[in-house]
Amino acid sequence: MAFVGVDLGGTQLRVAVADDRGNLRTVVRRATEAARGRDHVIKRIVDAVKEAVEEDGTPPRRVRALGIGLPGPVDPAAGLVISPGNLPGFRNVPLNRILTRATGIPSFLHHDAHLAALGEHRRGAARGASEMIYVTVSTGIGAGILLGGELYAGAHGIAGEVGHIVLKPDGPLCTCGQRGDLESIASGTGIARAARELAPGTPGSALHGLEHPQAEDVVRAARAGDELATAILENAGTYLGIAMGTLVNLFNPQLIVLGGSVIKAGNFLLGPMRRSMNVSSWKAARRGLRIVRPALGDDVGLIGAVEYARLRARHARLA
Repeated sequence: MAFVGVDLGGTQLRVAVADDRGNLRTVVRRATEAARGRDHVIKRIVDAVKEAVEEDGTPPRRVRALGIGLPGPVDPAAGLVISPGNLPGFRNVPLNRILTRATGIPSFLHHDAHLAALGEHRRGAARGASEMIYVTVSTGIGAGILLGGELYAGAHGIAGEVGHIVLKPDGPLCTCGQRGDLESIASGTGIARAARELAPGTPGSALHGLEHPQAEDVVRAARAGDELATAILENAGTYLGIAMGTLVNLFNPQLIVLGGSVIKAGNFLLGPMRRSMNVSSWKAARRGLRIVRPALGDDVGLIGAVEYARLRARHARLA
């Protein structure tokens, strides 16, 4: 018995075949080529799944289910991809049905942040925590939530969009169309935007003169003692902490797994985040709360997708 996990992003597509215990055996990586449109991307998914299964040597009839994680918004119950910003043409696409027909494998989709939460809960840093939240701070910001040990996706799969909580109504414009949401301020994209806007007016900064400063440039400059870079990260961390405090008050989790590339900024971001979170949340809601780093690294999306396939197979009595 085997399971397939698919991690679909705007730039990279990864497919894994795992054994009945969820251990990854074979992984195939491809560029997504999202700019070439929906049909092209779906064909690449199908071809990569077939390649992975063939390379693994698993007879197709032995593959019980396929789980796929991708950027939201998605509706897992309906099997629909609604309108992810970095996958052009994917609007109200019944991807479950399409992949099931094309591969012959029962297929189930979910938001990638939710599947990362599931992966960390089943096989990573959140094992044993029944109430947990996975927050990823990268190009965007998202969260996956488990309550009572079960994924919580909301009525239509949209729960966990912490990046789009508006914190500063007159703030910068987000790609989602809102102003001043968390993602526009504290994501890698938001940090880079702040650097582009502020560096030209700060001649003494290491960021001054960089044509297109990125978040990693800001982190590098902060480590070298640059005041502007430090201030940008402090601002991002402060707003991230407000959002984290909101999550703590709403869900009272035992554990928060905090991941994503931006977290590599370390205490320049995390120090202000912790201070702000403590101010913006009840002490009683934080009682016993632990905030930890992910344990699954770059494989978290694949492992989460495999675990979701296993979960759905059991629910559907396929395993």
